[in-house]
Amino acid sequence: MIEKNISLKVQNNHRYIRLRLCCPNNSLNDQRQLIIIATGLYSHMDKESQIKLAESYQKAGFSTLQFNFMGHGGGHNKSDGKLKDITLSSSLEDLKAVWDYSQELSGKVNINNTVITANSYGALISLMALERKFISPESMILVAPYSFDKFKPWVLPIKLISKLLPEKTTNLLRLPVSSTMVKDFLKYHTHAVAKKDLLGSTAVHFFVGSDDKISSQKNIKKWCKVFNKQTPSNIPFIDNKQAHYTVYEGVSHFDIPQSVQQDINQKAISFITKTKKIRSHDL
Repeated sequence: MIEKNISLKVQNNHRYIRLRLCCPNNSLNDQRQLIIIATGLYSHMDKESQIKLAESYQKAGFSTLQFNFMGHGGGHNKSDGKLKDITLSSSLEDLKAVWDYSQELSGKVNINNTVITANSYGALISLMALERKFISPESMILVAPYSFDKFKPWVLPIKLISKLLPEKTTNLLRLPVSSTMVKDFLKYHTHAVAKKDLLGSTAVHFFVGSDDKISSQKNIKKWCKVFNKQTPSNIPFIDNKQAHYTVYEGVSHFDIPQSVQQDINQKAISFITKTKKIRSHDL
């Protein structure tokens, strides 16, 4: 295993984020398919669950690129900035910087079939980055992305309350964020995820628990229905569907059993591999 730790400067900012590139081979020139891993809010790449996640992909023959969002991590792997200052905007900047860096690794890893896997907050950021065309992965694995649609009826009262009681707003949103992020969440609430041409040519597989109060299985099913009506006819997809989803009964947002996580990993690897093969006309 070749492991390389990197300090990456975020464009137009005077701060750095920490990255880890791992290649499961004797040389960086083996052209393994690259998977970028984006964590949930307040998680980091040195967390045990994230290490195991990366190892599951490495054992399957993938190279992995992990990173810490602004203010996340510890010790020498802590990214610059403070947790209380993180916003959707800063996280989009972070993911774009990581993506741009990954596309400079040609000759070291296979950048033509780059994949993004992300959980919770990282999954939402990945969708928003895709919408803005900051990234263009071949496939994405999104585990329990935040669902903004459920907050729309609350937008006006939340805007009013947030000006006076930002902490109260955070509690109303029921999200593990600081009050400084509330304004940014409200700024982006109007960006419906299931909008026309959001996915481009990217194949997506969503995973969500039926008891998840933050990521709505109802919304994810709705998104997939809309996405699959828009599926480009000139691009091959598994079962002719651009968006797939799996719902796990009785699973919540913050308590994913190890058996479920293992099943997610297995299905994710299968989805990534099949997508690459069908794009290469090997199926």
